[in-house]
Amino acid sequence: MANLYPFSQRTAERLAGMPGAGGTHRWLAQVASGVSQVLTADKCFAFLRRCCDVHVVHRRIPDREIEGAVEFAYGSHAADATVNFGRRAIEWPAANAGTIGKVLETVEACFDGLTSTGLRPRDVLPCLFRPGELVCVGADSERAAVRPVEEVLEEAEGLQFICVNPMRGSLAVNHSGRPSARCQNNVMARRYLVVEFDDASLAKRQQAQLVTALADFSPLVMAVDSGGKSVHAWYHVEPMTRQDRARFFALACLLGADPTRWDICGWLRMPGGLRPKADGSRVRQRILFFNSEVLCGQAVAP
Repeated sequence: MANLYPFSQRTAERLAGMPGAGGTHRWLAQVASGVSQVLTADKCFAFLRRCCDVHVVHRRIPDREIEGAVEFAYGSHAADATVNFGRRAIEWPAANAGTIGKVLETVEACFDGLTSTGLRPRDVLPCLFRPGELVCVGADSERAAVRPVEEVLEEAEGLQFICVNPMRGSLAVNHSGRPSARCQNNVMARRYLVVEFDDASLAKRQQAQLVTALADFSPLVMAVDSGGKSVHAWYHVEPMTRQDRARFFALACLLGADPTRWDICGWLRMPGGLRPKADGSRVRQRILFFNSEVLCGQAVAP
């Protein structure tokens, strides 16, 4: 099917092999970006819906997940999503084993990747967001709600997800012309970039080394245990130019970061929230590192 349109070689390769368990989210976003130059958003959704219905066998892919990938590729924050490259989607660099190896040999991590700080959502959210700012949160990936940060504090410990950037309002019109709480049109500005290394072969101590290396290029605000195999590292990029943000994220991708985390309105794990597991248990998404000094909000109470 890749030969029907003038896709890039990387997109053609992705279409030649459908994703397995754990890889669908990234695959959808990458393919949506790859076909965005030759298909409208609606046709992209229909194309991905058909791909998933026919070829993805490990689970049913909901429409909302496909819509999120299309939003990522076609969202109207084009200036930030594509920097100075027009509407052409960025092909982020692939992980470089030599660069990763050098970091793991030479960099001493600023946190160990395993030990919790003991901080809770109510300790960090007032620092990450300014008073009165709107925050998008969700108990699961299907339910998004936008409320002032002060209203989120009491229930945040029981939530799974958060959008890391402040929102404009309760709803905005998404790329499909429908009202949506979590869409690129509803993001006020990019304040944070989150880097995630989801390579199962990397221990969390090693991920902490990679996270620390990137802190030389943008201030590291927080590291959160996803409750699974990865660490989510929050970097403060608000003062940076769009070009510098893209350069920073390209460097992160060289170190193996998930390129779909460029999404300005993507779901990330709530710091200190809870992640449900398949066996019915729930795992705390522990805050492993926090540095309030680089933030413009309130300080963490002692």
